[in-house]
Amino acid sequence: MACNKKTCGCNFNVKTVGKCNASKLNIDGSKVDNLNWTEISVPEILCIPKLKPDIEEIDQVYAKIILDNVKLIETPFAYKQYILFSFYNSVNGLSTSLPGLIKTLTEHVTAVLNPPLQTTVIAGFNNLEQGLELNNKDPKVAALIKTVNGLETTVVDLINNINVAVTAVSTAADNLIAALKRIPFSAQAICEAIKSLTDTLDELTTLINSIVGVLTGILNSLNNAVALTGDSSITAGVNVFTGLLKSVIDTTIPPLVATTTKSINSILSALTQVDCDNAYAFTLIGNAEGTCLSGRKLIIEGTLKQKIVYTAEVDTQSVHSAHYEVPFMAFIIPYAKFEGLTYQKNIEVYDPVTNGPIFINGYVYDPSVGIAVDLCEEFNIEKCIEDVYVYALDPRRIFKNVTVFLKAKPGSSCN
Repeated sequence: MACNKKTCGCNFNVKTVGKCNASKLNIDGSKVDNLNWTEISVPEILCIPKLKPDIEEIDQVYAKIILDNVKLIETPFAYKQYILFSFYNSVNGLSTSLPGLIKTLTEHVTAVLNPPLQTTVIAGFNNLEQGLELNNKDPKVAALIKTVNGLETTVVDLINNINVAVTAVSTAADNLIAALKRIPFSAQAICEAIKSLTDTLDELTTLINSIVGVLTGILNSLNNAVALTGDSSITAGVNVFTGLLKSVIDTTIPPLVATTTKSINSILSALTQVDCDNAYAFTLIGNAEGTCLSGRKLIIEGTLKQKIVYTAEVDTQSVHSAHYEVPFMAFIIPYAKFEGLTYQKNIEVYDPVTNGPIFINGYVYDPSVGIAVDLCEEFNIEKCIEDVYVYALDPRRIFKNVTVFLKAKPGSSCN
């Protein structure tokens, strides 16, 4: 029983039926899934039906909540993006170490090309062609000369392709260094530059590793072509060059290729320390009034069923009741949940203001994948009528207000 009069010294008490014991609603604030709750007020003016007599005194109020529909919808949310401090640390030294690594690689590639290919092999081709020109009237020799010219072109093309690849690596490295020095610091620009440099290094590696195979193919083609001439003097001249070529293949090139490959791997090793798949984190932020949207909103639709019992203003003071059903709608902002992401506390991120680390609570994510709100979750709604206030405005009208507590408890998930 509680006094429902607005002023002190009330003349009567109204019995309310349907209220819950709010003291039993314990909420563990340490668990994020326990914080999905809201309170609403359902005020209204109720009119006594025409066939009912006037009110003398309100005796009882019965109230009950019926939930009609619960649905989870997607809503906008605000977030702030940060770069992981581990990512910042992993790239911080690249601008210092990368120029030296690229310089070493360029020197090693140059050692592969010159003298072995550009001087030794090309000069050998030139000497062979000059010797063969002395017998170019022989159709078989002329065919051999044509073959030699084609094989020499293969070597020249290989040298040119390697030079182009080295230039591409140098350009990609310069672009990466520029991205590292960019203000504001951009992990996306850095990762794009790293991918470009990695791709050019892979292409250079393929070319360097193909040298022995290309030269071996030239050697076999040359041996087959000279055999068709059937001329021992021509064969003797070609054998001088093939012996030189075999020496380059077996002795000169392998250690140079191994050294160059090691230089490439040194650069790749430095680049693989940077985890571009885990470079960013974000935290949800509220608006100016402190409301923090999570990307999800739980819409609750229901009906408030009520019965007012009153004593009629008639001589017999008969007791009457009036029934009312009032629809209502409320919403709860449940805890944030995103597809494929896990909420983490104390994520260390880079702060451009202090140029050092700070800690946030949020999610590590890949911007290229994006942020997808997880709507595949069901909630069970706990409802509680905390208070019912009634007051007779006049013999035909009643002001009534019901305070309702709603709590959403996570249920099943369709994932």
